[in-house]
Amino acid sequence: MSLIFNYFTMVRPLNVLLSGCSVLVASYLINGINNQLTYIIAIVVMCICAFANIINDLFDTETDKINNPKKYFINNAPKYELVIILLCLLIVPITLVHFYFSLNAILYFYFICLLTIIYTPYLKGIALIGNIIISYIVSSVFIITELVLLNSFINILFYPVLLTFILTLIRELAKDIDDLDGDTAANIKTFPVVFGINYSIYLLSTLTMLLVIVSLYPYYIKIYNFTYLILLVLLVQIPLIRCIFYLWKYPYFQNSRVLTISTKYITIGGIITILSTKLLGL
Repeated sequence: MSLIFNYFTMVRPLNVLLSGCSVLVASYLINGINNQLTYIIAIVVMCICAFANIINDLFDTETDKINNPKKYFINNAPKYELVIILLCLLIVPITLVHFYFSLNAILYFYFICLLTIIYTPYLKGIALIGNIIISYIVSSVFIITELVLLNSFINILFYPVLLTFILTLIRELAKDIDDLDGDTAANIKTFPVVFGINYSIYLLSTLTMLLVIVSLYPYYIKIYNFTYLILLVLLVQIPLIRCIFYLWKYPYFQNSRVLTISTKYITIGGIITILSTKLLGL
């Protein structure tokens, strides 16, 4: 039972579940929730998300000794078992993609897979570029859902893609601040390692203000109405701004974990806010 639990936690089930929920929300927004393709997309996305989490842990074993010493299991797990799990997490989505996706969607799927595979070993250590790449990968959940269901690219779901991208960028930068000690020891050139804590907090504050402005714009041009605004302010903007103020007040490495953890729940709040634009008939 302990072994099963360790493998279960290794794939970061909350992240995987959020990726699947994002597909359902995206599908619902474009009236495709009853389409069986929605559930195929969700399975594909969750498999790739789990695959990416394991790959990330495999390459981050040295930095995790400092940043997250509790993640010891992957260092001791039998390699053949990890290989089997990784192969299954690739074979299942690849099979589904070739059976159900259009050519454009297949090509985009492989493009995202390529970015996912090369992210940790090659792109993560490039200051800010790595953050931008992983933010794009996360926001691509909405892109591929629209591409499969409508064969259109960031048309209906433009604002969900944009807001997800910026919020993920904030969270990834906060994680890099939190991981500063381990990344410095491993010589991984993240933004905080290269430019320091203060500039990183300045950038976080700027991105937060950008998110506030961009997220208000759909309400300003009357795409979404007052209910969207209320949920946005209560579930996303206020919690995020409070975290930034906290980080300014206590600019220590461990305190950025507050923002890292909080943005997971803020992301859930963002999903609820986006979902409400259709669920409440806005």
